[in-house]
Amino acid sequence: MAARWLIYRTVITVLMTLVRPRHRISYRLTILKLDRLGDAVLSLGAVRKLLSSFREEETLLIVSRIAAPIYHLEFPGITLLIMPAFCERFWPDFLICMIRHAYLLRAITTETLVCLRHQHSDYLYAVALMLNSKLCYASRWEDNEEHTSLSFPKCDLCTYPATSANTCLELEAHRRVVEKVLHLRTDLAEMLPYFTKVATMEGNSLLVCPVSGSPIRQYPVELLTEAICLFLQQLTDIPVHFCLPPGTDCTPWEDALMASGLTNVQWHFPNDVESLVKLIAEARIVLAPDSAPAHIATALDKAGVFLLGGGHFGMFAPWRQSERQRWLNHATECYQCRWNCTQTEPYCVTQIDPREIASALYAVR
Repeated sequence: MAARWLIYRTVITVLMTLVRPRHRISYRLTILKLDRLGDAVLSLGAVRKLLSSFREEETLLIVSRIAAPIYHLEFPGITLLIMPAFCERFWPDFLICMIRHAYLLRAITTETLVCLRHQHSDYLYAVALMLNSKLCYASRWEDNEEHTSLSFPKCDLCTYPATSANTCLELEAHRRVVEKVLHLRTDLAEMLPYFTKVATMEGNSLLVCPVSGSPIRQYPVELLTEAICLFLQQLTDIPVHFCLPPGTDCTPWEDALMASGLTNVQWHFPNDVESLVKLIAEARIVLAPDSAPAHIATALDKAGVFLLGGGHFGMFAPWRQSERQRWLNHATECYQCRWNCTQTEPYCVTQIDPREIASALYAVR
């Protein structure tokens, strides 16, 4: 651990000493949210609440490339600094990334730095240390398994919640951080993500987004097909659309659908986030595992059924805008395994009954 600390600390110290930008760029607020797309959606309420006290034009948002379009869409006046979401290895990822972005980071002076990612890493700490910030606010998840050697500068830390009665833990964590920053009592409802610049419509399709960020969280193809067929027995006139990431091989789903007699399926491969959001906004019902489409659909208050495993149950989901969203799960004794599954298959996902899915789809229609 001492050697690790020395290596990271030396890199940061050398860069801070050698990199001296000629001009400083000042912001009142800098939000650090290097994360995935679904996590970005979950932060929309927190960012919006912070902007009630800080103007967009005096705010910097440090985000990943995949998440940037979400923030640009909803907060067009904010300046974005795009960096890799994660740097898992010191060599070469971390070192190259910090050298590449050192000049920009060292040029930034900010009165208030807010980190909205609660699983901390030395990469996240290094980005914060390279900035010139007066105050820093963050929430610390004590169960984080990643070993760290650095820390945030001059940081006011609040504890990541262990429970939340009304919504997922992530939104409660955002509320705690925002309340510290603004020194104002903040209601949990204000953390609910929603879009103000996306036009929604009551479409006529069932939009199935079967892919999750990790295959272990995806519902089996054959069971998904069975659930769709059972639903179509109750609502025969609804067209079925499938949405897959660009480059995904649709053969497994196509074969299963054809074997079940479903041949009139429309396939979509949106090549950017804006197209994905538009596709979800125009659907009638969305069916997805715990994934970015599930969070986007919920933020848009679309009718939807979402399949939630137990790896981090309650942390990022379930949450909802209204009764139009249903999160289904199958509780097992091995919940909270952090997706280090010890079973022959992830029963918390695969044991969700297709009949339950079909019934939920019909209920939210």
